[in-house]
This record gives sequence, structure tokens and C-alpha cells, in this order.
Amino acid sequence: MSIAFIINPEAGRGRAKRLEKSLRRILAQKFPEAVIRFTEYPGHAVFLAREEARHRKTVVAVGGDGTIHEVVNGLMGSRAALGIVGVGTGNDLLNALNIPADMDKALKLIGEDRPRPMDVGQVNERYFINGLGVGFDAWVVKKSLSIKKLRGNLVYLYAVLATLKSYSHTVLQVDIDGTKQRRELFMLTVGNGPSLGGGFRLTPEARLNDARFDICMIHKMSTPSVLRNLLRVYSGSHVKDPRVEMGTGQRITITSEEPFAAHADGEELGYDLTELKITLHSGALNVHCRY
Repeated sequence: MSIAFIINPEAGRGRAKRLEKSLRRILAQKFPEAVIRFTEYPGHAVFLAREEARHRKTVVAVGGDGTIHEVVNGLMGSRAALGIVGVGTGNDLLNALNIPADMDKALKLIGEDRPRPMDVGQVNERYFINGLGVGFDAWVVKKSLSIKKLRGNLVYLYAVLATLKSYSHTVLQVDIDGTKQRRELFMLTVGNGPSLGGGFRLTPEARLNDARFDICMIHKMSTPSVLRNLLRVYSGSHVKDPRVEMGTGQRITITSEEPFAAHADGEELGYDLTELKITLHSGALNVHCRY
């Protein structure tokens, strides 16, 4: 099998680096011809994936959602399929694609299962595979990147509570497939997959191969109301709140007279944005998964 592995040694708070010896041992048995590349700086996986996609049928991201995000951006426009070995903090995409968290099982899936076409989103010149957030959760991403001592979902939960102290809402002009609306929003999520931020099921009905985005707009609300809805987001039952507006679409434009913050797949897009153009590319990337 013509395959390359791109490993982010910092993923999972350094867990990927600690797994290097066992990973090399398993790869020597399952994929003896595999090429192994390590990222050295943010954005490096995009370059490595683009380079390896010219020669390999499959390029595997070994890391978390951020590493996968970069590899996806490197693979778009090529014929190479995406494989995933998850060792990150949130792993929302891993769960959505039904990819085993166990490394041995994930590698077995890559070796035995045929890749399946998945939808990919594009925001301006950048691609994303799981989801995009505007407003509150973008500031949560910024806060989570500064948290070093916590692990897993606790990182995001702490970041949520800390961000609530300083954030209110964002006024946005939202165009969904030609329908324009002005909204005062606590946050807006464009979901290709059902969850972001370590299990927050903001778009619980989203599917990665249904040729549409699911859109969640949470209107401006008080901090006590946000806290009451926090646990509901984990189950997806927040959609019953009248201040939560759900929709679907394929082309979305978001603008504002005031700068706003946004992220894609948990990776920062910026904190002084005034326009985002978001497009869905149906079935644009083949992924080794059991979806």
C-alpha cells in the first residue's frame, strides 16, 4: 500500500511523541513501505501532505483535529485519501467518522477498509472538514490554546467558563443560500460534522456525507441562560430552546460592520474578521472510516 504518515509530535499534549516507538513497530509490520514525516511548526502538515499526495494513495494524519485540518488542506485537489490515527485532545472528527481511538484498530481500518467520499467545507481560501464557529466558541478556542495543565474535555469546559466572563454577543449579517438576515448572536456554528470542542453537539443532525451544512445560530442570551444550556449542548437538546435557530445550506456568507472572531476545525481564522464566504464541496475527499 502506497502510504505516508504525517505525525504531529505535539498532539495530545505530547502523547504522539511518546507513542513514536510503538507506532514505528506497528508500521514496520503492517505498512513496511510507509513513509513517516514529522511536523516541525504550525502549518507544516499542509506542506507535507501536499508533497506526499503526489506519490501516495493514502496520507495519514497522526494527531488531533488541528493536525487533521492541516492534512485535509494539503490533500484537497489531489487523488490521495485521508487516513486518521487520533491522538489529540478533542477528537470530534474521529468520533463522527466512527474511527477507533485505539491505534492498532485505527491502523487496521486504514489497511482493510476502502476510503469513502466525505464532504469538505471551504471558508475563503481555507478548507475544513468538521465545522466552523463564529463568535463565542472562537474566543473559547483562543482561551483553550493557553491551557496547559488540563486534558481532554476539561480543557474546553474550563475555556468556556473563563470566556463567559468577558464575551457578550456579535451582530452579523448572515446570507444562507441567498436568504439574508441580520442577527444578534451569541455564536454561530456551521457544522459538517455533529460536534465541536470536545463533544459539544451544536449541530447534532449534521452528517459528513449529506451534501449540506447544518447551521446553528444561538441568539444573544444572558450568562445564566448560557450556563443552563451548556449541558444540553452535550446531548444536542439545546435545539429545543426558542433562542436557538437551526438551518441548513450549502453557501453561506457572513459579514459584519464590527470585527468578529472565527475558527475552523478548532484552528484560529482570526479575531478581526469582517467577511467569511463558506462553500460546501460534496464528496470532495475520500476518507478511511466506518461511516
